[in-house]
Amino acid sequence: MAIEKVLDIKETEAEAQSIRTEAAEESRKLMEDARKEIVSIAQNAKDEADEVYRKALAKAESEANIIFDRIILNAKRDCDALSSGASRNKEKAVSIIVERIVG
Repeated sequence: MAIEKVLDIKETEAEAQSIRTEAAEESRKLMEDARKEIVSIAQNAKDEADEVYRKALAKAESEANIIFDRIILNAKRDCDALSSGASRNKEKAVSIIVERIVG
C-alpha cells in the first residue's frame, strides 16, 4: 500500500510537471501572439499615418499650384498692362519729338 501511495505521488508530481510545462508553453505562445499583434497594429498605424501624410501633402501641393498659377496670371496681366502703357507712351514720345523737330 505504501508503494501505491509513492507511485500515486510520483504520478501526481509528473502530472503537475506536465501541467506546468504546458502552462509555460501556452504563456510563451500567448506572449508571442501578443508581440505579433502589437507589431501588426503598429505597422497598420504607420501605414495609415503615411497615407494621411501623402493625402495632406498632395492637397497642399494642389492648393499651392493653384495659388502659384493665380500669381503668375496676375503678374502676366500686370506685365501686359505695363507693356501696353509703355508702347502708348513710346508712340506719344515719338510723336512729340517728330513734332518738335519737324514742326
